[in-house]
Amino acid sequence: MPPKKAAERAISDGTVKSATGKSLKQWYAILDKFGADKKGHTAGAAYLHNSHDLSGWWSQMVTVRYEQDRGLRAVGQRMNGRYEVSIQRTIAAAQKQAYAAFTDPKLLSKWFTTKARIDLRPGGRYSNSDGDQGEYRTVTPPRRVRFTWENEKHCPGSLVEATFTPSGKGKVAVRIQHTKLPDAKGRDDMRMGWSWTLDSLKSFLETGRPIQFEEWKKTWK
Repeated sequence: MPPKKAAERAISDGTVKSATGKSLKQWYAILDKFGADKKGHTAGAAYLHNSHDLSGWWSQMVTVRYEQDRGLRAVGQRMNGRYEVSIQRTIAAAQKQAYAAFTDPKLLSKWFTTKARIDLRPGGRYSNSDGDQGEYRTVTPPRRVRFTWENEKHCPGSLVEATFTPSGKGKVAVRIQHTKLPDAKGRDDMRMGWSWTLDSLKSFLETGRPIQFEEWKKTWK
């Protein structure tokens, strides 16, 4: 299910050079000379920021790319060794409509799962027939929900946040970020799962028809 690595890397060499005045190759040489591969991410980013006048954001981005290309960090891997994935779709629907489809058990059971049960409040729990379960940590209608992910077969002990942001007239950007994933396989599995989720939600809200996972999976690359 993982997309090509190049697609996951948000910054190109041209973008880096235009914004910082140096290419990735030049920054890598600087980090190599500093010994960032042994000193670690925090030290490498701080060195670029303090000694080469890079902004805090660019120092982080360049160091992450360096670690990925040197094989020190997998794509999607955080400094603590855990992984995360973020998926977004823009849907032709109102913000409240998309939020309701994600949080109303009757609607959720039409396009995502079956037998959904939801107690939508901080500390409330959710479950469904697929074994998904957990506890809501943050509930801010119609903009955001944050909840633990405790499916025993798929990355238990992780955390999910769904946000719903107006995106032009009659549209909403729905974004799912799944963090604290244990490994690269977990990241890949959840990338595929959440990609289908948002494609099915989009189809459901725009056409009234959800997408079956097995049907969708045939088109996944």
